[in-house]
Amino acid sequence: MFIRKLKKQSKFKRFLLKLLNIYAFEKETFKLVNPYYKNGDSNYYKLNDKSFILSSGYLDLKRKIKKIDIYFRYAPSNKLWNSSNSWKRIVQNINKEDLILTTLNSLKNSILFFLENNKIDITINLISDSSNQKFDTLIKQLLNNKNFNISFFETKKIGNRGSYLECCDQAKNAEDIIFFIEDDYLFEKKCIDEMVFTYSRIATMLEKDIFLCPSDYPFYYDANYHTSLFIGKNLRWRTVLETLLTMMFSKEILDKYEKEIRLIGEQENHPFEKPLHSVYLNQPCLSPVGTLAHHISKSVPSINEDWLKTWNVNFTKSKN
Repeated sequence: MFIRKLKKQSKFKRFLLKLLNIYAFEKETFKLVNPYYKNGDSNYYKLNDKSFILSSGYLDLKRKIKKIDIYFRYAPSNKLWNSSNSWKRIVQNINKEDLILTTLNSLKNSILFFLENNKIDITINLISDSSNQKFDTLIKQLLNNKNFNISFFETKKIGNRGSYLECCDQAKNAEDIIFFIEDDYLFEKKCIDEMVFTYSRIATMLEKDIFLCPSDYPFYYDANYHTSLFIGKNLRWRTVLETLLTMMFSKEILDKYEKEIRLIGEQENHPFEKPLHSVYLNQPCLSPVGTLAHHISKSVPSINEDWLKTWNVNFTKSKN
């Protein structure tokens, strides 16, 4: 370990703590770091209140999460980007409607897992790009649940840029946390839970709002990134300077960087998300080390995780 210069300690305080058999005080400052909870010698979290990680201590979560607005844009008739084959995906012989229903089912399960122990208002805003009434009815049936809200919007301009800009337009009505989601991301059950607690924790530590990307993309390991690691709820998170367009951020960030965020849909960019990457130079973006969402594209979506097991579970449930 690195040699650290400790602050001078009070012998009286040290004796008093020992006498009272209290050890949960930070060595240098004698500040209380272990809250009086029956946490069973494990990490402890309470939404919008406190977190306690055994290795690093107690943190008062000052960045409260008021509401979560999810913007899920879907295009059941669109081709895979940069492909002449409409259904060219890593999952063979899958059609786009089944893909969307499967990913939506995984999102639903992740939301319900989070809401089992937490109470917060969540709305799934569905942004339709050239959908049809029959398919939209299937989506309503799949997502029907009293624990969260759903809303439907039709994009004013068809295509990838148009549906993205519709998300930007609708997100102006968001109250706090915004989660942009593309229709080919498969979510692990723990995703929403991990992201919400991690957002609150890291934003509190950095004293500023952040971006969170749920995917640990393979392309992050093809470059020599200069990065920093942070402790989330259960995973480690690292800073990144590029993502695709499934990411969590805040209404405050949208208001501050609306011009740059909208440029993704308003002009040709190479890569497509380039204007967003410039924002990451000033507003931290973090990705989990160990993915929470799998991009079901035309290549293997994850590094080591058993994404196919998650796919099979959600595909089967979406058909029932």
